[in-house]
Order: sequence, then structure tokens, then C-alpha cells
Amino acid sequence: MEDKGLSFADQSLSLNSAEDAKTIISAIEKCPCLVFFNLQGNTLGIDAAKEIGHALAKHGSHLKHALWQDMFTGRLKSEIPIVLEHLSAGLLTANVRLSELDLSNNAFGPIGMQGLVKLLNSPVCYELQTLRLMNNGLGIGGAKMLAKALIDNYHASTKAGTPFKLKVLVAGRNRLENEGIIALSKFFSLVKTMEEITIPQNGIYCKGILALSQSLLQNPNLKVLDVQDNLLTVLGAEALANVLPKLKNLKHLNIADCLIKSKGALAIAEALNVHESLENLDVSFNEINGESGIILTKALCDKINLKEYNINGNRFGIETIDIISNTLKESNKDKTLGSFSGDEGECSSDEEDNDENAEESSRTIDSEDCDISTSYTDETADLMKDMAVGDVKLVKNSTDIVNFEILVDQLMDIAGRYQNSNDKDTLDTCFELYKTAYTNATKELKFVDLTNLLLVKHGLIKSEEKNFQLRKDVGRCLEVLKVAVENKNVIPEPSRYYCRT
Repeated sequence: MEDKGLSFADQSLSLNSAEDAKTIISAIEKCPCLVFFNLQGNTLGIDAAKEIGHALAKHGSHLKHALWQDMFTGRLKSEIPIVLEHLSAGLLTANVRLSELDLSNNAFGPIGMQGLVKLLNSPVCYELQTLRLMNNGLGIGGAKMLAKALIDNYHASTKAGTPFKLKVLVAGRNRLENEGIIALSKFFSLVKTMEEITIPQNGIYCKGILALSQSLLQNPNLKVLDVQDNLLTVLGAEALANVLPKLKNLKHLNIADCLIKSKGALAIAEALNVHESLENLDVSFNEINGESGIILTKALCDKINLKEYNINGNRFGIETIDIISNTLKESNKDKTLGSFSGDEGECSSDEEDNDENAEESSRTIDSEDCDISTSYTDETADLMKDMAVGDVKLVKNSTDIVNFEILVDQLMDIAGRYQNSNDKDTLDTCFELYKTAYTNATKELKFVDLTNLLLVKHGLIKSEEKNFQLRKDVGRCLEVLKVAVENKNVIPEPSRYYCRT
């Protein structure tokens, strides 16, 4: 029965009026058992949606899979919640119980979430097992609305005698950030039935990963975890490593491009020593050195189910690559290994020292307070990412055009001489340079450029330049940056204006 239904996928239909919807309505009426309904790749307007909703109300009682990806191209955001409400009304009337809802690649943001919330809160979704919301532009606000809707669904469905048992949530490329994933983690802890959590490219930092890790302890049946291209850092990797041994059913782990570095890789390797069911591991582009790469590889040699292992884009060099390849070959797992085409070459001793300085500085400054609520790397990266054009006072010579890279280098030259909190002269000079930089960035509309430059130079995000090296005194620079972050008169406060742009 699961293979019965209708697909209008990728037909590029522009469904505006009731007349436009006639073909689809006719097909619904003639379908004896509408189990799946695929409208992917078409564009649906209010009037057409209303008529399709009426058709579903009469003939959609068997519907289980609503596959509605990329369905609002060219539509106003204000139309989307109304369209969803019309479709939802039809499903409610037909007493539908969906098992899968896919609204990926619809950039409806928080506004569209208004329509989706009503659907998620209805009996239609009491038995929902798979929810796919990839690339919907939810943002923090939309993520919080989603989390609340899922929690409300759980309580309502439990009261109705059919507890909500969501298994799959795909919500990548949604700008969830820390607040969004923390809100969703509360739902994960509540539902306890998650088998797949896919949340790549969401601007999540260490604090969000810590919250997620805690929630995973309540979901022992998790099989797929994909957090690639978020800023886990070493602390986030260690948090995940603490959870991994409890996730006995985990098969796919993707922590690519998460800046876990060598120490984070070692933490993951140690956790995997007692992990038996892993099939796929992706730790590519994480600035892992050769020694850690070899240790991680050895931890996989006894994984009888291993199918794919991607460790590309790290800092190995030819000799380490050969050792990794031979290690896997000896255990008959060489076919699992991916390409090394993006390898960045062996680290020099200076590079490794610089990396260790940055890691230790970001770890030790607030190591005692690194729980769900705070970590130094996270505080700094969060504020830097969210900083906005606020009430910035012009400082001396701030009307001149500034080369931001030169200015940041000058700032870090001074910050590199910082001794302790009594070194007021160094702090005052650095504060003035920060003010100058952000005042000019505001004037030249290069706010994001400056923020990214500071993050890269301080080792908080990865540089796109292959030969980039952190300064040896980056630890002291990080300490100055921390003080600047805490001083609200130095770096601009967040503002709604910037978040919108």
C-alpha cells in the first residue's frame, strides 16, 4: 500500500487559481488509495491550495506521506501560512494521520512556521515519524516555534492515548544557532524516540552542542547524527565523545568541517573504541594532525560494519596518508576510505604549537564554567556572530578608509603583549582599535567581513587560506578579546536591524 499515491514532482506547475488545480484535483478524486502525495518542484498559491484541500478532505483519508518540497517558489511569505492552513484543513477533515511530512527547500522562515505550527499541533501529526525541514530559513525564532509545536504535540497526543514518537528530524541550513538547537534539544529529551538528527550548517557553537549531547542521552536508539559545518571545537567534540558509548545503535556520524582539531579527534577515537555498530564516519576538514588521524583510524579497525570513512582535508601529508591507508588495508577496510584530494599537508611544529595555544586558551579561560550555559569559545563566537550596528561613537581618525586586515594585525600585535587584568594600558589601546575597526566597518558596510576576519585571526573559525597560520601569541589575543566582549562599550551590541540583514 505504501507505493500507492500521486506524484507531480518537478513538473514546474504554476498552481494559482482553482482552474489551475483541476488536473491535480481530478487525479486525487480518481486515486483509490492516496498513501503518498508529492507536489515537489511546483508552486502553489492560495486559491489552488484551497481547492486541493477540499479534494483531500474527501479522498485523502489514507494519506501517510506529504512530500511538499520546493512548493512556494515565487510566492509571497504571507501566502505560505494560508496555503498550509488550506491543506491542513483538508487533512483534518479526512482524519489523516501522517507518518512523513517533507517541506524542505521552502524558504518560508518564521512566517511560514505559523501555518506549520497549526498542522503540527493537530491530530494529523500525532503519529508523525519523519519531519524534514531542510533549508527553510527558520532562524532562531522559527526554531523555537518548531520546538514548542513539537512539545505541545507530544503532550496533546499523550493525553489522547497515542504518544508522539518522532524518529527523524532533518533541519539543516536553517540558522538554528545555539538558541534554536537548545530549544529543540528539550523536545529530544522529552520524546526519547529519535533515530536521526540531521542539522548541518546551522551556526551552532559549543553551547548548543553541549545541550544537544545531553538530550542524546535520552535517545539511545539514535542511528544517524549529522552536525557537519557547525563550530563544535574541541569542547563540543568531547561532549559528543562522552555520549557516543551510550548510543549503541549509532551507524552514521558526520562531524565534518566542525573544527574539532587534533584533540577533538582523539576524544572521538577513544569513544569509538567501545562503539561497535558504526557504519559511516566523516571527520573531514577538521584540522586534524597526522598522529591524531592515525589513532582515530586505528579505532575503526575492529568495526565490522564500517562502510565509509572520510578523513579528507586534514593535515596529514603523504607519509601519514600511507600509514592510514595501510592500517585500514591490514584490517580489510581499505575500501571504506575516501579520497585525500583535499589534504592540507603535514603540519609544521610551529603550526601545531599555535593550534595548541589557541585550543588551550579557549579551553582554560572559562573551563570551569563550560556547561550548558557557557564556554569561552562559545561566548566569544556567539557575540561576534551576532554583533550588530548599534550606537557606535566615532573615534579619532575614524573617518579614514581603513584596511581592516592591517588594523586587526596591529591590534593583535598589541594584544599579544597583554600580561594580566592589571595591564590597563594594553587593554585601553586595544579597546580604541576595536572601536575604530567597528566604526569604520559600519560606515563601509563591511561589518560581517570584519567579524569573520577577527574570528579567523583568533582561531575561532577555520580560514579558507590553506597556508594560514595562527600567531604564537594568539592565547593572549584571545584573553583581550574576551575582556572586550565583556565590556559592552567596546564592541557594538546586537540589534534587530543587523539580524534582519
